[in-house]
Amino acid sequence: MAFLRTVAGVLALVATATTAITQRTVVHEKRDAHHETEWIKRDRVPLAHSFEMRIGLTQQNLHHGYDLLMDVADPNSTNYGKHWSSEDIVKMFSPSNETIQMTKDWVTATGIEAKRIAHTASGGWLVFNATVDEAERLLETNFWLYENEEGQVVAGCDEYHIPSDLSEHIDFVYPGVVMAESTMYLSSKRRTNGGSTTKSQSIVKSYKRQNSTDCSQLVTPQCIADLYEIPPADKANPNNSMGLYERECWYQDEDLDLFFESYAPNIPQGTRPLNLSIDLAAWHYNESDSSISIPGEADLDIDVAYPIVYPQSLTVYQVDDEYYHLYQVQYTGLFNTFLDAIDGSYCDYSAYDETGDNPKYDAQYPDNHTVIAPGRPEPFDPGTYKGPRMCGVYKPTNVISMSWGAAESRWTASYQMRQCDEWMKLGLQGVTVVSSSGDSGPLATASCQASNLGSFWASNPGTCPYVTSVGATMLRSDGSEAVAMDASWASSGGFSRYFSPPAYQQSVLATYFADHDPGLDGFFNRSGRGIPDISAVGYNIAVAVAGELGTAAGTSASTPLIGAMINRINEERLAAGKSVVGFINPVLYANPGIFNDITVGNNSMCGLKGFQAVQGWDPTTGLGSVQYPKLLEVFMNLP
Repeated sequence: MAFLRTVAGVLALVATATTAITQRTVVHEKRDAHHETEWIKRDRVPLAHSFEMRIGLTQQNLHHGYDLLMDVADPNSTNYGKHWSSEDIVKMFSPSNETIQMTKDWVTATGIEAKRIAHTASGGWLVFNATVDEAERLLETNFWLYENEEGQVVAGCDEYHIPSDLSEHIDFVYPGVVMAESTMYLSSKRRTNGGSTTKSQSIVKSYKRQNSTDCSQLVTPQCIADLYEIPPADKANPNNSMGLYERECWYQDEDLDLFFESYAPNIPQGTRPLNLSIDLAAWHYNESDSSISIPGEADLDIDVAYPIVYPQSLTVYQVDDEYYHLYQVQYTGLFNTFLDAIDGSYCDYSAYDETGDNPKYDAQYPDNHTVIAPGRPEPFDPGTYKGPRMCGVYKPTNVISMSWGAAESRWTASYQMRQCDEWMKLGLQGVTVVSSSGDSGPLATASCQASNLGSFWASNPGTCPYVTSVGATMLRSDGSEAVAMDASWASSGGFSRYFSPPAYQQSVLATYFADHDPGLDGFFNRSGRGIPDISAVGYNIAVAVAGELGTAAGTSASTPLIGAMINRINEERLAAGKSVVGFINPVLYANPGIFNDITVGNNSMCGLKGFQAVQGWDPTTGLGSVQYPKLLEVFMNLP
């Protein structure tokens, strides 16, 4: 596409004239109470010590992101389907020339030579080496060494200053309030390893032996095909593999072959996805050590998707090494290292006071940790990744299915908003992202402890308005669908506390509150983006796990089902010489009549009243489920 043609009429040209900087400085960042309790201030960093300084520059035009995406995703737009290249993305959102020059002028005015300053290829950073003395004069601060209870030593400051004129041009300075691991006094570090951790995954699955010809008791691939009128696939464009995000779990070869033999005999034995590793040193397929090779999620995703898309292929993005999987209580981050690998500019992307991966949440590479796994008395190396963080090494698939997520309460708003920008940029490039809405009803987790029952939380990344959130239904004995729930879980839905309703959703939310107000005052944000957007069957799903046939349940099953349907539609559009569909939400909400409206069930949990399925959109099943031929017709009628 022509870059200027697409943005014409959407944006005004940004002025690039350099402005003189005033001398008045302001506090740009200050350490919060959480950091003050987590880190103990020790000694001043010696003035002669040097480190790499990185100034995160404010991206431009982010506030236009929604309008830019709607220009290619709104079915009424003349530019529908005219997706952008990665180069177009960089041009649109990189910091302005004014931002770059003003920041350089400020740095050089303090005595740091211009030849020492580098501008990164991604456009988001100015980088230079500086002594602590130079950095303290630049930022009007003092740098200290801080230590946490594990003995980790880092360097940073309590607050720092920049010229007031640069406040809107600089997002972040590192090291600063966000601290850098120090190479000093490393001998004082103490590491504690081991221990099973709570998964960040949003789903709850049960595996139980099941033999039945009743689709309400055992949902086989044929049941899914019959339910949603999905014909066998007959095309396999080599550029249309469906992507699956996986972490901590590994599909097993014998499980896939058992499933194909039992439920999808048209798929030849030995058929496997394309495996792409991200910050991973060792593959753990077909290992009996359950502390390392955990089946389940990966088996389920493939079991659901392959019968729908075959002979199309699947691509598994296997993310992060085993140290961070075993330490998931401490490292609760999701998706950042994955996004780094499919978009190199994201590695250094700075927004909302977040620059690059967050060391509090995200895996850091190279990884030189040793590990004590559950049940192992001695440290061992299961394959920690010793290389640099992988940035921009893979091209994203046209559809990415993610059966992982967590309540918005898990991370800071800025962490989620920065990621949301990236989902927007992927949508601009024609990538469809589907994500599970969760399996804890309206609650943050499925725990029935009192601390979890005081408020409702929706699940990220589905709360980002540029992601399609998928809920789960269950089949009743008469073949109709209801909200999926069981004694220990329920399909999640609710309202974001961080993201406002996008324009494409505002009408259905207004109708929902006008006609079916749920009450529950104080439990949720009535002004937030609602999830899910769409649903599909996700209960009693046939799987093969750990050498056994059984069933699984959760939005982790319904999400790859929807993703596979979209991948099939992309296949048909490509065969017709059209573009892939990209971000699908505007089209879904513009065509409510094609959906099977789910009006039975609710997502109550732990004896606490949740949301009820009602006529029209609701926070249990969204718009409802959909027949494949109807969805295909809508998208094939678009340019």
